[in-house]
Amino acid sequence: MSDGVLPWVGVAALLGGAVGLWCARWLRSQAYRYEDEVDLPTRRVGWVVLACVLLPALLVLARPDQPLLVTVQSVAAIALVVLGAIDIDVFRLPDMITYPLAAGVVVGLLGAALVADDVDAWVRALISGLALGGFYLVLVLVGGGAGMGLGDAKLAPSLGMLLGHLSWAHVLLGTLSSFLLAGVAAAYLVVFTGAGRKSHLAFGPYLVAGTLLVLVAPAVGALLQEIS
Repeated sequence: MSDGVLPWVGVAALLGGAVGLWCARWLRSQAYRYEDEVDLPTRRVGWVVLACVLLPALLVLARPDQPLLVTVQSVAAIALVVLGAIDIDVFRLPDMITYPLAAGVVVGLLGAALVADDVDAWVRALISGLALGGFYLVLVLVGGGAGMGLGDAKLAPSLGMLLGHLSWAHVLLGTLSSFLLAGVAAAYLVVFTGAGRKSHLAFGPYLVAGTLLVLVAPAVGALLQEIS
């Protein structure tokens, strides 16, 4: 790990933490809840702050030579964390975040591609976003809304673009990771809580987690190598 990268990792962590505190406060306000959701139990959101500290720092560490791309990924990662928290709380991914996120990712990745003189990456990102969005939409229609909703299909294009900008392999790994994590969670609920077919599992958090794990994987690998 280069010593010159460490200050930027620290700056990213501090900025992420500041934004994370604001996000946690907004989540506690429950402003995203509908009238019929106000009586639902209050969820803890302290983990959101920790995630907002760690993710930008890890993204800087993963791609220190691409500051604009890292900025786009970091902002998107924080939005994804907020979406995951909302889905855990009310089993819903609000359009007021998913739509602006998709638009922001399109514009942000275009800027990153132009700076890196790699427009092909942006084109691949757009195709990946459309492909992943279409894939999840088909799953929603085939499943009749059971287990997966339109919110997941609306979130998928942003995830596909973030992963596809890097490579097709990232799209595949991110998608497989999401399903693997959801499968493990479902198995845990069945074995340890007696959950059945009628039990509801929010899929959004696993879409988010699978994508973010793939994005930060190079940083995690570098840290493990340093430790060993």
